[in-house]
Parts: sequence; structure tokens; C-alpha cells
Amino acid sequence: MITITILTLCFLAALSCKIKKVKVPVVQVLLWYFHLFLGSISLICLFLMLNNYGFKGTQTERVFFTLYAGTGMLLYGLAKPDNDARYAYLLCFFGFPFVLLLGLLIPPLRTITLVAAITLLSDSEFQRYDIDNDFALQTKSTSILSTYPVYSLVADKYLLFEKLTPDVIRPGAAPGFLKMEKRGKDSVRILLKTTGNKVDTVLLLSE
Repeated sequence: MITITILTLCFLAALSCKIKKVKVPVVQVLLWYFHLFLGSISLICLFLMLNNYGFKGTQTERVFFTLYAGTGMLLYGLAKPDNDARYAYLLCFFGFPFVLLLGLLIPPLRTITLVAAITLLSDSEFQRYDIDNDFALQTKSTSILSTYPVYSLVADKYLLFEKLTPDVIRPGAAPGFLKMEKRGKDSVRILLKTTGNKVDTVLLLSE
């Protein structure tokens, strides 16, 4: 709900600024530079995600993406109508809700639009279980897109970053009882009980 709330507030603020023809050049310039900064960070996040890395924290990348899109909406509300590339670029952010609405109204596109909206706007549920100071087991549930959580191994890397190894175990259900016990420096025993299932395995902790 955090993503939807932030984007909704930004969209309504942009719509209000556009209707009232608000002009605040200083704020617009500062917001533009902040938007470019968020765009750069978002590109870094995307590159890291493609390589199973990310900034520390469970929702960090989503926060950057959301603020990037939200500032784009606000800039459209403050920008004067024009035919240049910048105005068209900002229009993409402001017009995104209308594209989703149009897709939901057209039957052939309804399913694709619904899946895209859930993927982009719904906040996943995360739970982390610490193994030690450098490793943790993470579960991630994404609304109706997955029937059970994805279990990932999270490794602390390079001060600001962490590495995620997805699908380290596949119990096919949310964790009920979970117990982890370190075995030496490079492995951990995981005992996991779910409804009608039990997993007893050893994971290697790679540096």
C-alpha cells in the first residue's frame, strides 16, 4: 500500500498544480535535479537486481522506483505545456494511471493489465530470519502472483549492498516452525515445518 499511497498523492498533487497552473520555478528546478538523481539510483538498482544484488533492506529498491515515478508526476504538474522531449517524458509518468485504466476497460488487455498493475504497484511481504551477522534467510510473498513465498539466502556485501540467492529451498508453503543452526563457518542446517510438509536440509554459505 505504500507504493500506491505515494503515487496517488503525487498524482493528485500534480493534477491540482496543473489545474491551478501553479508556477514555482525554483522548486521545479530543484525537483528536476532530485528526479534525475533518483533516476540514476533507479538505474543502479535495476542493474543490481539483474545480477541478484541490491541495496540493504527489503523495500529499498521499490522506494527509489516509487519516488522516481512520483517526482516525475509532480514535475509534469509544474511544467508548462510544450512539445519538447522533456514534456513528453514527464507525460509518460502522469499518463501511466490512464494507461492502466484503459487497459482494464478493454477485455483483451484486462488480464495483462491486472498482472502488470499488481507487479508494479503491490508491495511484497518480506520476513527475514537471521543466521548470523552476515547471512539471513528471507521469505518474499507477492500478493496473488505466487502461491507460496520465495525463500532466498541474503548475504551482506560491500557495506551498502547485499546479495540474494533465490529459491534456496522450496517447501511449497509459508513457514510454520523454523529452526536454523550454524555448522562451522560455511554451512547452516535448516529445519522447516509447514502444513503437511517438512524440510531438513543444509545450506552452504558462500562468501
